[in-house]
Amino acid sequence: MLFREAADGSWLAVSQPMHALVSGQMLREWGAPGFAMPEPFEDVATAAAHHDVGWMGWEAAPTLDPSTGRPHVFRAVGARLHAPMWAEGVARATASWGPWVGLLVSRHGSLIYSHYDDRHQDHPEDGPAARHYRESQAAVQAALMEQVGATMAQVEAASALVAVTDALSLAVCGGIATMGGVGRAPMADGSLVPLALEEGDGVLAIAPWPFRVKEVRLSWRGRRFGRGQVWMTEAAMRASLAAAPVEEVTARLVPG
Repeated sequence: MLFREAADGSWLAVSQPMHALVSGQMLREWGAPGFAMPEPFEDVATAAAHHDVGWMGWEAAPTLDPSTGRPHVFRAVGARLHAPMWAEGVARATASWGPWVGLLVSRHGSLIYSHYDDRHQDHPEDGPAARHYRESQAAVQAALMEQVGATMAQVEAASALVAVTDALSLAVCGGIATMGGVGRAPMADGSLVPLALEEGDGVLAIAPWPFRVKEVRLSWRGRRFGRGQVWMTEAAMRASLAAAPVEEVTARLVPG
C-alpha cells in the first residue's frame, strides 16, 4: 500500500495492485522514437499492469504499523514477509497469463531484491529471504526463458520497461519521493536513459518524453481518509478500509 498526501491534510490509500494498473496504462502508450518498444506487446503490458499480483492477499488484510497508526506502507513490509508472497505471485502470473508474464514478474522481483541487502532490513530474516528469492527464482526464470524462446537482450529490455513504468507509477500515485530513485528508460540501442520528473497539481512533466502520444491521461482508485486518521487496532483499521468509499483519481503526463 502507498499513500498520497493532500494539501488539506487528507490522504489517499492506494493498493499495490492498483498502482500496478497505472504502470500498465503507461506501458500501452509507450514508444517515442528512439525508445525501446514493448515486445511482445501484450505480454509486457500485462506484466506491467500486474507486476504486484503477489500483494493481493496482503492488501485484502493489511497489517497495522503501530508507529504510524496506518497500514504498513509497502516499503515497511519486510522481505521475510513479502518475498514468499512475490514467489507465489510469479506462480499465479504464469498460470493466469502465461510464461512471458510470469518471467517478467519474476525478474522484477529479482530486481527489487537485488537491492535488499543494504536497505529496508528491519529484521534479521529479511536479507536471507531476499537472497532465497533470487536464488530460487533463477531456475524459474531460466525455464521460462527457454519456454518463450527469448534472448537475454529481449528479456532485459522488457524487464526494464516494467521497471521504469513501475517507478513512474509510484511517482504518479504516491508522489515523486515515493519512487525511491530515478526511473531509467530503455532505449532502442540498448542503453538506459534517466528520466527527469517535475510534479505539479495532477500533472507530471517527464523529460525526455518516452510516449508515442502528446499527452498521457491516467486514472486509478483509492480510499480517502481525513486529516489525522489513525487506528489503534488492526481489526478497526481493516474494517475502516473495507467500508471506505472508493474514489477515482486522475492525472496527466506531459513532456518536460
